[in-house]
Amino acid sequence: MRDGAGSPRGAYPGERRRRSRRGRRIPTNREGDFRRPMISFFRRYKQTLIISTFIIFLVGIFAGLGGYFFTDFDTTAAVAKVGKTKIPYLRFSVRVNQYLESVRAQGQEVTEAQTKQVKAEMLRDMIVNEILAQSAESMGLYISDLELSRTIEQTPAFQTEGKFDQNRYFQMISMGYRMTPEAYEKDERRRLLAGKMKAALFRATKLAPGELRDEYMRAKGSIKNFESDREAFSQELRQRRALDTINFFLRQLSTQIEIQTFLDQRERGL
Repeated sequence: MRDGAGSPRGAYPGERRRRSRRGRRIPTNREGDFRRPMISFFRRYKQTLIISTFIIFLVGIFAGLGGYFFTDFDTTAAVAKVGKTKIPYLRFSVRVNQYLESVRAQGQEVTEAQTKQVKAEMLRDMIVNEILAQSAESMGLYISDLELSRTIEQTPAFQTEGKFDQNRYFQMISMGYRMTPEAYEKDERRRLLAGKMKAALFRATKLAPGELRDEYMRAKGSIKNFESDREAFSQELRQRRALDTINFFLRQLSTQIEIQTFLDQRERGL
């Protein structure tokens, strides 16, 4: 994946940043259900996925995307469509299969019902990522070639004895992900962009002076261990506030971006 300079191929200097276009809203069948708890099976094994803590949270809080509008558009290769961007069914299937295989590798059996649940959660995860990536683009955020290159080179799956291995990279992308390097790098850039948007929202979450003590008192009923618990409680409180902020943000975006899903059609081979 390296060119002569040793950087991953596909990270082209001067690449134009594309801005997302927002379309009309497609009504959902279950609006407002943004706080449905994450399914226990997915939560139990979420650590086997290479996904951020915020994505794990978002899978649960953005469950309002559960019912989608189906169309007859040309979506043969797509499992979902967010605005004008298609989420490839092949990419979705590979991720689902990799996750299920990692669970089975731990000696756990996976039932048909659990597989169906994992697919639903994985699809929501990918949709949320795309929504956030499009929003980040509209705000002028982007992933530089250096950021992309560094992330790929530091991925353990692409390393041999702790160093990036170009041949291993090509092999893993082709056989494991069933993608070309260009397609993988484009997908990885979108994932990183969504992560940058989540990080920006988290940083925007502030606690007012004195609020931490008041919230601790409200939660614990006493401030006896406040000083020893301060750091951990502050992180927990900021995380909850960040989730509220992200949840509100996603609610707003869902009224402005056209979201469609075609999972049932793809599963039936249509």
